[in-house]
Formats: sequence, C-alpha cells, structure tokens
Amino acid sequence: MSSKVRFGVIGCGVAAWMGHLPWIWGHPNAELIAVCDNDLLRAQQAQQRYGARFATTDYHALLAHPGVDAVCICTPPSSHHELTLAAAAHKKHILLEKPMGRNLQECDAMIETARQHGVYLMMGHEKRFNLACERIKQIIDSGLIGQVFYLVVHWGASVKLAPEQLIPDGYRENYEWRWKDGSVGGGILQDHLPHYVDLWRWWMNAEVDTVVAEIQNVTRDYLARPDIGVWEDFGTVLMRFKNGAVGVFDTGTVGRGLSPILHNGSGVGEWSEFGYIFGTRGQLTFDLPPWDSPEHGRIMVWSLDDRQQNNRGWYQVEMPDPRRSPGGPLSPATNETYMFHRQIDHFVHAIQHAIPPQVSGDDGLATLKVVDAVYESHRSGQKVSVQL
Repeated sequence: MSSKVRFGVIGCGVAAWMGHLPWIWGHPNAELIAVCDNDLLRAQQAQQRYGARFATTDYHALLAHPGVDAVCICTPPSSHHELTLAAAAHKKHILLEKPMGRNLQECDAMIETARQHGVYLMMGHEKRFNLACERIKQIIDSGLIGQVFYLVVHWGASVKLAPEQLIPDGYRENYEWRWKDGSVGGGILQDHLPHYVDLWRWWMNAEVDTVVAEIQNVTRDYLARPDIGVWEDFGTVLMRFKNGAVGVFDTGTVGRGLSPILHNGSGVGEWSEFGYIFGTRGQLTFDLPPWDSPEHGRIMVWSLDDRQQNNRGWYQVEMPDPRRSPGGPLSPATNETYMFHRQIDHFVHAIQHAIPPQVSGDDGLATLKVVDAVYESHRSGQKVSVQL
C-alpha cells in the first residue's frame, strides 16, 4: 500500500458530501481516487469538487481499480449487502454507513466475508467520534454520576408534517428516498435507533436484553399522505440492558421538542436531539446540534461527588469552540473536531497501522438485532428478548 490510504466513495448523496468526501480530500494521509453514483452527473460533481481521478456509475469498475485501498459505502441500506461483499472480495477495507443491512442474515454474511478476505469492516456510527458523546463516556467511566440506571433521549423534527414548507434547500432527495423507497427495510427507527443503541452499549459496556416498542405512521394514518408514508415516522422504544439499566428512546419526523440547553427545535427543518442520564450519584443532560452542524454538543452535570461548593447545582461541562465557515450539503463547514472528520482520521489510522477499528461489523450487527427485536415487538405487541 502507498504511504496514503487511497479511497473510493460509492454513493454521492448528502451523507457522502457531509461525512466522507471533504474529510478524505482534506486528510494528509488519504487520497480520493474514484467516486461512484447511479447518477453520473452527481458523481462528476463530486469528482470535480474533491479532485477524484475518475467518476463512474459502475461500482465494479471502482472496486477493480488497483489504486483503491478502501471504500466508503454511502448508499441506501438495500444495497449494503451487495456492495460490502463485492468490496471485501476485491480486498478493499470498508467504512459502511448505518444501518448495516436490512436483516441479520445480510449482516452475518458481510462480517464473515470481510473476515475471510482479511479486510476491515468499520461501521459509520459517527456519534462515537462526537466530542460531546466521547466526553459523556469519560464522565460515566469516571464514576462522577455513579452507576447509570436510566437513559432517555428525544430526537425529532417536524419536517414531515409539511415537507414542501419545512425541507431545507438541498435536502429534499435525502429525505424523500427514505420516505418512499419500499426496499429500504424500515423507517425512522431503522435509521436513528442504531445510533443510540451503539452509544448506550458503548457508554455502559452493556448489551440490550429486552425491548418493548410502540410505532406510528402519522403521515399515512393521520395526514393521508401514503406517498411519503411507506415506513413509520414516529416510534418509542423501552429497553432494558443486561446490567439492569433502562433506556427510553423516541424519535420521529413529525414532532420535535425544544432542546433544554441549545434551544433547538424552532427553525425551518430544524431537529432537536437531547437526553438525560440518571446515575446513583448524579445526573447528566446533553443537547446535540443537527448532524451536519459544526457546533459541539452541550453537557450539564449535577453530581453528589463533585468537590465544588454545595450550592453550585447543575453546571455546564466545558467544550472546545468549533471553527466555523459557511456550510450546507455541498460545502460542509470545516471543523477539525467534527465527528465525521475524526471518524475518517480513525479509519485511516487503523488501516495504516493494522489496528482493528473501534466500531466493527459486530457492533453494526448488535444494533440491528435490537432494531429487529423492536419491529417484532410492534408486530406482536409483546416484550421481545434480543438474541445476541
């Protein structure tokens, strides 16, 4: 392999523009060789903006190129299985967007094929590289709030209530394929739940034991819009972990709360994402900006073990200031501590130093097992055990 990790990017939609292309392009130890998309014009736009050597609509041509060491797969989940098996067979290391696949059988095959061909399969659970989420992990591990027994998060937007009015410029296609494509395999829970299953497993070093879920399709059943209501758009999941902790996760595109620290949730197309963690010696609240924002999340803590004066109460955890520049889906804001930048940096380092990446295919499979159990709970109306 050359001194730089040479990349191909398959899928040139918003996820690639925000989370992969700019960070490969700007990385001192990476080089963008090729880009691929079903839409040749979109692939050519990515090629011109980020200096790839060639653009194609044929992923086979990209994978067959001897100058490509690794690929980022940034396509809808219905294609993840096919693309991952092909990339592994061509001996390419893989950074795969979540969700990992549409079912557990696909995920098992992807993991096994990567192992057989001796390549890394890293999941794109970028929240592990979010500075605020990393800081929360450090706070929990330090014992500052004691043993965690309860976690809750709300992650929502109202964009689906009035798409023509609330979808921001440049994001319509990114929203609508998820709402209309019957081959995707699931809706907002398949899209969002893996993030927090992965985070909570990581934060607590514990697996999910059982789930109970209530799922709604507000667009179809209340708004009479079956054209964009193929999949669920709101869901609430109650999880019990094997260490006894309980997690409550709710997410949707038809309702948002006003976040407690950043006060996100009022603007056009705006998301709010916040949560609380309760422990035996204190509590923590966090407030995260949208995924495409260069801002860092905010954390506040109340702890019995804090050595400050007794009347201090809740206090904000210091976070570094981001470096800001104009952003958007075709020109992401530059920030050296942005989670996607740190994720690419980790992947490049893993390949160059032959160190297994932090977030593996096994982690992707673990999250999808929970998603699978959630849908089963909704179908059956019962609590479902997660089969690990």
